[in-house]
Amino acid sequence: MAQNRRLFFIILTILTSLFAQAENGINSPYSRFGLGILSDQNLAVNRQMGGLGYALRDKSYINLLNPAAVSSADSTTMIFEGGFSVQNGNFKEGATKINAGNASFDYLAMGFRLKKNLGFAMGILPYSNVGYAFSSNETILSPDGDTNGAFSSIYKYNGNGGLTQPFVTIGWGITDNFSVGVTASYLYGEINHNVSNEFTDNNISNRTRQYNLDVSSYKADFGIQYSGKFSEKHSYTIGAVYSLGHDLNAEAQLIERKVTSGTAEYSDTAIFASAINLPHTFGLGFTYTYNSKWTFGADYTLQQWGESSFFGDNIGSDRSKISLGVEYNPNKISRNVLKRTRYRAGLYYAEPYTEFNGKKGCEEFGASLGFSLPMTSNNNMNNNRSILNVSGQFVRINPKTEGMITETYLRLNIGVTFNEFWFFKSKVN
Repeated sequence: MAQNRRLFFIILTILTSLFAQAENGINSPYSRFGLGILSDQNLAVNRQMGGLGYALRDKSYINLLNPAAVSSADSTTMIFEGGFSVQNGNFKEGATKINAGNASFDYLAMGFRLKKNLGFAMGILPYSNVGYAFSSNETILSPDGDTNGAFSSIYKYNGNGGLTQPFVTIGWGITDNFSVGVTASYLYGEINHNVSNEFTDNNISNRTRQYNLDVSSYKADFGIQYSGKFSEKHSYTIGAVYSLGHDLNAEAQLIERKVTSGTAEYSDTAIFASAINLPHTFGLGFTYTYNSKWTFGADYTLQQWGESSFFGDNIGSDRSKISLGVEYNPNKISRNVLKRTRYRAGLYYAEPYTEFNGKKGCEEFGASLGFSLPMTSNNNMNNNRSILNVSGQFVRINPKTEGMITETYLRLNIGVTFNEFWFFKSKVN
């Protein structure tokens, strides 16, 4: 037991260090809008099922999408989860195609039961990510069309940063069927965007724009779940969540400069005292389980970004997301590892939360397949309930405006759930 705990803290220290140093794994020009590419707070099981989670409830893993689910924590075990992903992205604009690979360490979480019907979880995960670098080149002719006087105009765009979300969650089972929960998070991070317009003609001034956003605020999420049975083999769970929308009181800067022949001619800084709002978010989910083997579920999410502003511009758009998922568990108590393995699949569709030039941004489609494989020790099968979670995702980001880039991702997600008997008291006869 002591050896397991020492190993746990060693792994925790290593993974925490990796999370702090890891790149965000984003390389998308669309991350220059809003707060960047949003993370949907998904851990391993949620990713396997298309982002499903509002009505998932199981003591063998942590489900952060609904705080009420944490109340299902087992009385004898400590759960620790960590996950990372690797992906290959294809970017297509007309006949032009570019491929890029990325990797990221995605989340850390741990959970256990404080007392009967009271579960606790804590960890860290991203809220949004920003990462891109691209340029465009235009040849400008002289007014009479003479190519001898032509020069180039080069636009360069790059950005980095994102928001990170350390959190604590408490879930309380008020009755055997009904539970509630709350997640309190500290939201922090910096987002930087840079745009420059450079000319090969030294007589024309180069211009730069630099956007900087610094966030340090809170986030609060609330959830409820109700479970019941239609009959002995037919059970269900209903879940609902709400996330508080509020002004982040984040200060943003817009710095504009004009430079000619290396000499700064002009510099101006604009300050936005209230640069961004978090949206009110509502979610509703349902799962149906047959004979403790098959589970089917659906989630609907609405984020009211339409009332949000970014760097002083009201360019938010309400975002809806639909997730569908299924799980098959052949036999939970079999000694055969493959029969105890859980197989999952899911689909989702999400609308954009930002607008480009008065039109909605990019809609997103995703499909996933995965499994959760018990890592069982031959010498101690009953005590070792740790799990290897693997899933593959196909994601398509499709712009609603013509002439924009279409993105396609193939992503491999790998997570490990350490689930050990930490609080079990051995009885000596």
